[in-house]
Amino acid sequence: MCTFQGQEDLTEMVNKLATDVATHKEALGNAAESFGEMKDEMKVLREQVADLAAMNRALTDIVTALQAEVKELQVKNHTLQRQISVGGGDDRLARVDVQRPAKYNGTRDSRVIDNFLFQVQYYLDLQGIMGDDLQVKTTTILLEGNAVAWWRRKKLDIQKGICTIDTFDDF
Repeated sequence: MCTFQGQEDLTEMVNKLATDVATHKEALGNAAESFGEMKDEMKVLREQVADLAAMNRALTDIVTALQAEVKELQVKNHTLQRQISVGGGDDRLARVDVQRPAKYNGTRDSRVIDNFLFQVQYYLDLQGIMGDDLQVKTTTILLEGNAVAWWRRKKLDIQKGICTIDTFDDF
């Protein structure tokens, strides 16, 4: 009887193992199917991310181009406003004769310097002198005495690259 009982136990264990194998096989099949679906979804997500990155680069390029265009338009607008304010419009027939400001001789008095710079700026505006380089050159014509000596030293410094005076504001 012992052998018969042993055979039944073995048969029961084999049946249980067969059931467990079938259950695990089904679970592995489900896991493999889920993994395949996730793999497909990941592929779609990667493609979408690549598309979004390309769109982001394109939009960044467009924004950069638009910013440059806006800056250019602002400069043109400013130039046109200055031309109109100094009578550069076509509706004006005669140009106003503007007296040059008094020359600056290098006096170290803040009020004198302030007045000189104000008069020069006003003169440049009335004459319609727009370019930074031309404004600086026109201003230097209005120097005399010690101020001319100062400007000569500054010109040498500019040529050596020690300093820059590119605009009237720098001056």
